[in-house]
Amino acid sequence: MIDYHIHTARCHHATGTPQEYIAEARLKGLTEIGFADHFPLDLLNIIPSSPVSMSAEELTAYLEEIRELAEKNKDITIRLGLEVDYIPGRTEETADSFLSLPVDYLIGSLHFLGSWDFTHPAEKSTYLEKDLHELYENYFADMGKLCRSGLFDIVGHIDVIKKFGFLPQIHLDQLWLKTAKELKENDLCLEINTAGLRAPVKEMYPAPGFLQYCFQENVPVAVGSDAHSPQEVGYKIDDAIALLRKVGYREVATFIGRKRQMISLEGG
Repeated sequence: MIDYHIHTARCHHATGTPQEYIAEARLKGLTEIGFADHFPLDLLNIIPSSPVSMSAEELTAYLEEIRELAEKNKDITIRLGLEVDYIPGRTEETADSFLSLPVDYLIGSLHFLGSWDFTHPAEKSTYLEKDLHELYENYFADMGKLCRSGLFDIVGHIDVIKKFGFLPQIHLDQLWLKTAKELKENDLCLEINTAGLRAPVKEMYPAPGFLQYCFQENVPVAVGSDAHSPQEVGYKIDDAIALLRKVGYREVATFIGRKRQMISLEGG
């Protein structure tokens, strides 16, 4: 089994040491994991009201620590990644700050619409002020820009806008299909992320119907728990694999040096 979305305490909203995450992965029988902590928001010229990423000063230490741990724990494959916030225009302008880094993969994610961190529990009440139909249209418009940016290898928790269970009274199929086509056209890998099962929405990212469109468009998939504590490593990965198989997937993606490789789900 594989888990490509693991954080560290450097992001200020996770706990435990990287070695504790590795130990948990070993206990759960994972064969390959990837740390993908939040890229410094200050390098993207974003200063949130409370820290939700490592600082620029911590980036080198993070990269060095994960590389050293990979060398010291040869019984499990450890990849080095980063989760980078996509802010239309701003992330492109600052791309030099992360594109040159020696990582195995970059996850592009949306957490902000304008200055609103819509994934932060403290900001949940803002949903009540929104027209949900318009909100979802705006979110997926930004997701299309992320896909077309050419900056990333994997798209993280692609429908995380549903995290707190605020769902529009419309069918989302048109938005899902359009986004699936954007993923394919830009040779991006979709992440199936089990963190939604721990959130109020109680559903993986993406929704099963969305995942079906991605399979229809032949979009490759990577697997992640979005672990923010050691016990969350590998969370419900078996369920994610079962869903992938049900939809029709027979392979999942792995990365090394930002090069994608596909491995069989058989026996995994």
